[in-house]
Amino acid sequence: MANPKKDKATAAPPAPAPGPRFFREILGQEWVVSHLKTARQKGRLAHAYLFLGPEGVGKASTAQALAAALNCQAPLEDGDACGVCPSCRRLAAGTHPDFLVIEPTSEGHQPQIKIEQIREFRRLTSYPPLGGGWRVALIKPAEALTAQNDAAANALLKTLEEPPDRHLIILTTQVEADLLPTVVSRCHKLAFAPLPAALIAGELERRRGLAPPQAQLLAALSGGSLGRALSLDPEAILAQRRQVLADLGALATGSAAAALDWAQRLAKSRPDLDHFLSLAQMWYRDLLLCHFQAPAALLAHQDLLADLAREAAATKPTTVFQQFTALSTAQRHLQANLNPELTLDILGLRLQRRGQSHGSR
Repeated sequence: MANPKKDKATAAPPAPAPGPRFFREILGQEWVVSHLKTARQKGRLAHAYLFLGPEGVGKASTAQALAAALNCQAPLEDGDACGVCPSCRRLAAGTHPDFLVIEPTSEGHQPQIKIEQIREFRRLTSYPPLGGGWRVALIKPAEALTAQNDAAANALLKTLEEPPDRHLIILTTQVEADLLPTVVSRCHKLAFAPLPAALIAGELERRRGLAPPQAQLLAALSGGSLGRALSLDPEAILAQRRQVLADLGALATGSAAAALDWAQRLAKSRPDLDHFLSLAQMWYRDLLLCHFQAPAALLAHQDLLADLAREAAATKPTTVFQQFTALSTAQRHLQANLNPELTLDILGLRLQRRGQSHGSR
């Protein structure tokens, strides 16, 4: 097991740099950007788009970049906005009158876009764009249209069915199943892919000044979302990892009573539980990669390579795979809202029993 004393946290990172505003600044979504540029240049833009994909992969930024390109007064040869004309400067400053962002007005478990917001947008569509270009409306997240009922989504259908001239509607969501089929059917769908870990790690090094091992760990935890990676606190992640590795060591060699005590403690804090599951799975993933002699560059825990090598040498691949499977099963059960304490009781006993039965620690 890793030695917690080897982890060293860095100073608090600087604030993330502002997000992209033009096509040339969109990271990792080359196909989507190329599709939109070509559609614009050939006059084949859809009247409404549904941007699908995980949070933090550039959906809203791409919508902003498209609005900039449509309203730019001196567009570049490749179809991107110039970035310096009055329209581009207003859009970059967030003051462009023809780029509208419709977001939930209420926070909570189910943020809601209200029907009054859609009615106000529909009222605006009866007038031409103020700048003489295109009016682009970004609705995010689109599932907030149906958070309480379908009234707002149904109000939007009229505009989707009969789009006004030089108006473009962009909805963003993670999965289309969260929207009404009637809304989905009236939009052109574009899928945004999770970003490569290497790209995210590079951005973390550039924007936040992280050391490569820290950047790679956060990138691995991000699930392909640059936005999520930028929101993570590297010091907190390192502290959580120390606790997780200590817990795994204690579970492997401890008693059944200790495993049940651990389950009771972790069940009281959902954030701690989520961190444990993600970090523990990543640890066992790296151990499996070590067992099968994968290139070291693929490992998430770049600062613990020696610990991983020692742990891999002391365990059997079947043991590590069983532990990883136990964690994945527990995660699925928790997502299905099964009893957290019972789920963790079983997980703790499985990790303890499997660790002991194979003599892995």
